[in-house]
Amino acid sequence: MLETEFKAMLTEEQFNALRSMFDWYHVIEQTNSYYADSSMLLKQHGITLRVRTIDGLSRIQVKVHKNADSPLQICEENEFETDAIPESFTAEETEKLTGLHVQASLLGSLTTHRYSLMYCDGVEICLDKSDYLGKTDYEIEIEYTGEIPQELKAKLAGAGIEFKAAAVGKMTRFMQRLNDVIHGAE
Repeated sequence: MLETEFKAMLTEEQFNALRSMFDWYHVIEQTNSYYADSSMLLKQHGITLRVRTIDGLSRIQVKVHKNADSPLQICEENEFETDAIPESFTAEETEKLTGLHVQASLLGSLTTHRYSLMYCDGVEICLDKSDYLGKTDYEIEIEYTGEIPQELKAKLAGAGIEFKAAAVGKMTRFMQRLNDVIHGAE
């Protein structure tokens, strides 16, 4: 499945303002368990390997990022069934999932409280509060097909939300935080 979305990081104040601005029809808690290989080949190829758990059900997800350094994110995403969150994937398992023959080990997890709504046909807004490794951050994602309505762009701009900077995904933020924790740069 090809996914197209705009992402922007938010302050806690912007997050709370957006929570009040819309009627969120769906609220979930999801946990992403992230994997990496020692040679960082997955990262070099723009591949995120994770197990996402929602309501006790886990799915292996593989995201291949098609463009970097842009607030517009285009990813190819595939899901596979799993009964558990493995400590690692063998090189053979990782190759079946990603095409790369590397062993991938569990690094840790990030839990997101996600508020979502269908703004209009083909436009979904997701508001995320994520907790990981003693840190909390906030972001908005607008997943869409076609065009984002000008009215929505104006409403978000009025709230100080801009989609200018390159979006930093959850796994990248998790990895940066993990590096800070390991090196004592808290």
